[in-house]
Amino acid sequence: MIDKNDIIYRKPSWLQKNVKFMYIAALMLSVPCWLWVSWITLNEQAHKDLYQKVYGDLSLFAESLNSELEKYRFIPKVLMLESSFIAQVSNDDLTTTPKLPSQHLQHIRQVTNADEVFVMNAQGTTVVSTKLENIGTEYKNSPFFNSAKAGGSGGFFTLGLYAGIRGYYFSEPLFNPASGEVVGVIVVKVNMARLERNWLNNATPMLITDEYGVVIASSIPSWLFTTRSPLSEVQKQDIRNSSKYPMVSFPLLQTKVHKNTPYGQIVSLPKAGFKRVLEVTKVMPELNWTIYGEGDLTVAKKDVYQGVAISTLLWILLLSLAYVITQRRLQLMETLHRREINQNRLQQAKGQLETRVAERTQELESSNEELKQAQQELIHAAKLATLGQLATSVTHEINQPLTAILASAENAEQWLTRQQADKALGNILKIKSLAHKMGLITSHLKTFGRKTDDKTEWVCPQIALDNALSLLQPRITEQGVKTKIEDMSSIQVMANDVRLEQVFINLLTNALDAMNQSPDKQLSIYFNHDLPGNQKQVTIYVTDTGSGIDSEHLHHLFDPFFSTKDVGVGLGLGLTISYSIIKTMGGELRAKNSNDGAEFAIQLRAKTR
Repeated sequence: MIDKNDIIYRKPSWLQKNVKFMYIAALMLSVPCWLWVSWITLNEQAHKDLYQKVYGDLSLFAESLNSELEKYRFIPKVLMLESSFIAQVSNDDLTTTPKLPSQHLQHIRQVTNADEVFVMNAQGTTVVSTKLENIGTEYKNSPFFNSAKAGGSGGFFTLGLYAGIRGYYFSEPLFNPASGEVVGVIVVKVNMARLERNWLNNATPMLITDEYGVVIASSIPSWLFTTRSPLSEVQKQDIRNSSKYPMVSFPLLQTKVHKNTPYGQIVSLPKAGFKRVLEVTKVMPELNWTIYGEGDLTVAKKDVYQGVAISTLLWILLLSLAYVITQRRLQLMETLHRREINQNRLQQAKGQLETRVAERTQELESSNEELKQAQQELIHAAKLATLGQLATSVTHEINQPLTAILASAENAEQWLTRQQADKALGNILKIKSLAHKMGLITSHLKTFGRKTDDKTEWVCPQIALDNALSLLQPRITEQGVKTKIEDMSSIQVMANDVRLEQVFINLLTNALDAMNQSPDKQLSIYFNHDLPGNQKQVTIYVTDTGSGIDSEHLHHLFDPFFSTKDVGVGLGLGLTISYSIIKTMGGELRAKNSNDGAEFAIQLRAKTR
């Protein structure tokens, strides 16, 4: 049944009904387009990044190679000025006789770390060399000899005519000072293996081709002395004429161009792992060489796939976020509409709730007050019960002075009858002392038995302890208990003096009960601060030499009505009340076994006097 006061909410709008369908349609239409755009953009960026990396490695290697070659380029320029070499190649008799390796050239080779240093005469025959086997070798057709013979500086790559070792040769002409003619050539050879050693293991595979397209250096050894394209007859004839290589036919390096990009060609090379690489080139015009760097597209493709996946996921998340925001906004508008309608009803419910909370709070406060009152009554009842337990010993303590007073009064009467007033005065003074002692006992009982609140203040614990000891002194004396009490007059604790006395009486009574059957009865009371120099907390210890506390009873020691005494002896509330009293004072009451018996510790806030 619908209440006539119920409010009819408005019907959902068209957008609320179709927002989910619009979200699904947006995903189906936009995600494929986004995939295509992301692929194009990220693939282009990946090629650009790979190009920059490979080109950077090529530039770094080109600079390193030029720097390394420049170290050797100046060696023959310096040696061409030495007259000893000029004289040696100018003397026909000396040039026709093979010479031993020059010690001077050997020293230069070792210092510069060159592969070989040698001198040729004007006919291209080696007359002095750091390698004995090279003396007498002819280089008249070599490009480095012909260039220097013509009076220029030579720097050429060639394959050794006899050893077949790749090397770069620097040559300089030796001039006759008198005629100015070229009478010889001095050459410094550098092993190409030494130059390429630092980049063979580079992360970017590389190869170098000369002006004919012949691979003269490569990080892949099997590609050496292959060509990127077939040699023409003119190129082959040039190689024959220059004796640069001992052959003119070279195998073709099988490459396949897949695509040209603004950043280089995508090619396949004849080696596993080089099926699709981005090939980047850099020309070294001063050497007439071309360096090729091969960028691994596999890693780049993985990054592209990952980037496309991440960007697509972000796009889907963006659409989903827009869907969630739209849906939440519609829900918020609906919520605001309903909130506005129900505002008065909620306000009324709030007033009813506040009334019920206030009533419940009043009931709890009343219950807490009753509980506090009951606790006060229980503590007072416990004090009265303690007084009842002390009645026998207190009665005995009062009877002794009364008996002595009666005897002294009778003696005084007799002395007065005999007119001996001075002796009668002595008995009267004794009666006065005994009456004062009885007054102290009754005063302690009166103070201990009165009702007190739980108000705390700074008090000296020694006063409460002395009052407790005075009430229990007859029993202490009767049981023959030795006491060892440390003076606590120097400290003050935050406590209620009467309730602290009640705690002392409970702990001392329990200690006397525990030592009832002990052969060695000793009661010790002492204190110390928790930490050296810490005046904010003090712990008072009460120890005995009794039977101790069973380990299984330690966890229940402060539980209400828990007692280890015989049935009818105590109610099991003494330690519970003592624990509650110390807690009310802001302290702690703990118990444990010591080496000789039980130990109770009272921890209270304290200050020094």
